Amino acid sequence: MAFYDYIIVGAGAAGCVLADRLTEDPSVEVLLVEYGGHGRNPMLHVPKGFYFTLQSSRYCYHYPTQPVGPGQNGESWTRGKVRGGSTAVNGMMYIRGAQPDYDAITRRGNTGWGWDEMLPVFTAMEDHGLGASDVRGVGGPVGVTIGDRSELVCDAIVGAAEKMGLRYTRDFNEDDSERIGFTPSTIKNGIRVSAATAFLRPAAKRPNLTVLTGTRVGYLLFDGRRVVGVRARGRSGYRDHIVRREVIVSAGTIETPLLLERSGIGRAETLAAAGVALRVESPNVGERVIEQRGVKLQVRLKGRIGRTHELNSVPKQALQGARYLLTRGGPIATAGYDLVCAFRTAPDLDRPDVQGIWMPMALDTAADRMKLASYAGATFVGYPIRPTTRSSIHLGGPLPEDRPVIRPRYVETDEDRAATARILDWGREMVAQDPLAELIEGEDQPGPAVSTAEQVVRLAQDSPLGIYHAIGSAAMGPDPDDVVDDRLRLRGVEGLRIVDASVFAAQPAGNTAAPTMALAWRAADLIRQEA
Repeated sequence: MAFYDYIIVGAGAAGCVLADRLTEDPSVEVLLVEYGGHGRNPMLHVPKGFYFTLQSSRYCYHYPTQPVGPGQNGESWTRGKVRGGSTAVNGMMYIRGAQPDYDAITRRGNTGWGWDEMLPVFTAMEDHGLGASDVRGVGGPVGVTIGDRSELVCDAIVGAAEKMGLRYTRDFNEDDSERIGFTPSTIKNGIRVSAATAFLRPAAKRPNLTVLTGTRVGYLLFDGRRVVGVRARGRSGYRDHIVRREVIVSAGTIETPLLLERSGIGRAETLAAAGVALRVESPNVGERVIEQRGVKLQVRLKGRIGRTHELNSVPKQALQGARYLLTRGGPIATAGYDLVCAFRTAPDLDRPDVQGIWMPMALDTAADRMKLASYAGATFVGYPIRPTTRSSIHLGGPLPEDRPVIRPRYVETDEDRAATARILDWGREMVAQDPLAELIEGEDQPGPAVSTAEQVVRLAQDSPLGIYHAIGSAAMGPDPDDVVDDRLRLRGVEGLRIVDASVFAAQPAGNTAAPTMALAWRAADLIRQEA
């Protein structure tokens, strides 16, 4: 049995940040527990390597989900299972959300999370390739790189977007307008920047941080209503780890509610059905989950242009791999999605409600695994960035190895349906604009069978085009039935805090990696204030 001041569960986007910032105080002993491995595979550090690591069960969880509607198919939700969590395997998009997203958190009754508090966090974290400004930072641990206009198809996409009324911007995070720009990506000098490399690698050198990998936290330990530690299983079996101050759960939107429920925190009937005794009633654990859902448009290009032909065979991949090793450049050194845009689906909206990502590459639509097409192509995926349809995540049994019960729901509210229904028409209108139209041979997917608003909504609901940005399973709020308060303390329990994407009650517009790291940075300040 070992004793620590803080125990952090999960070494993902939040856990790595917490481990770094809390151990800045040399008098504090911290234990960080991660079920995944150390992450020594070089492919985890190569930007385009995520095409391979995302499909690996060694580095990713692939959680099966249960269809909830007629015609819907079961699919998997993918999350990182390695130091750095999903930041080690994702598409590296560094999209922060905008001022209205954070000010909305405070309007919901949560003090300390507005833009005035969060912008300084982002600028402190960043080492931005565009340099410092009022909204960007340099010298921080998170390297951010933005591509340039040096590729024929990307240049054509930008030109078409400008004809659609989008403004070209060098820094997509700079404002909240209808705009397009090269994607801000967590890459530095051609190498992926994950939460592990940015935060955990330097922190791991400190003697007051202990990191356990390959170790799964099964249960929280209690003394009355106070959490006093965790019971975790490693290679030698279960072991108890005791905490002097707090346990901080940073296991992510899926694993966090499962740990809470296995430990008796949740809704009574849900726990009883899984064979778990109720310890603390918290009815919204695992509820209020929100996930984004995309609509895809893929087109064929004329000739051998774009990036597909640079990487769609083993010899080409070997050639570009050699180029990458020699120069840290080429297509392998770029992020998953070259361009990102934001637009309104209705003129009366006060801000963009859909985010789109573009890449001058096409996937083989007949393959059962992620594989590049044999022809030149370009791909657009659009998704509502602040959806309101709610899903749920609950435990399927009392043991850590029991499969969770994930019931995803998509595009059911009126606002979600209205936004989603417009995405495909918008994408088709854009590819009809010159100079992009001059390069296109025809539409490959979804084709003319999907044209009406209802067909587009049904396509979004039924196709397995997950965005993997789920939030909300332990959402923050001011009400007694909200899982955590605005200092991220779990209601009804002492000595327990939740710090990960599960505490967001609404999506920060865009992606979740950057907001989650910023959340943890801010949470570390709150934790140290209470020490």
